[in-house]
Amino acid sequence: ALDAEVAEGRAENRSDAVRRGIAHLQRSRRYRDEDRRLEGLARSGEAVYPDLDGLLDADHPPLD
Repeated sequence: ALDAEVAEGRAENRSDAVRRGIAHLQRSRRYRDEDRRLEGLARSGEAVYPDLDGLLDADHPPLD
């Protein structure tokens, strides 16, 4: 798999492929943890993005 990443140009060398793989795993874990947190807020009825509450209720000119 490492050699394929290099051969297909997605990594400069095997070490780069390993670094990219680890970074991908870390991002995936972070996104999964954030999704769980947001799902918990939504289930409990709390605002998921409180700074956006009321945004659609505001009086805005129509979009063309």
